[in-house]
Amino acid sequence: MEKFSESITIDGELFDYNPEDATALIPCENCGHINVVEVSKVDGDYVPSSFSCENCGHWNSFD
Repeated sequence: MEKFSESITIDGELFDYNPEDATALIPCENCGHINVVEVSKVDGDYVPSSFSCENCGHWNSFD
């Protein structure tokens, strides 16, 4: 995954990050499948969008 050329920290965990389209590789909290998730920067912190796992359908929320 060459386009994920940087790393970012979200809640103390390190994730591969693609600065070109502001996405990160984030595992599903239910099954662990890696998903491409949009990430925004709010007050200097990276915040992932909630997402439905493409593997198991579990809703991953970061509230």
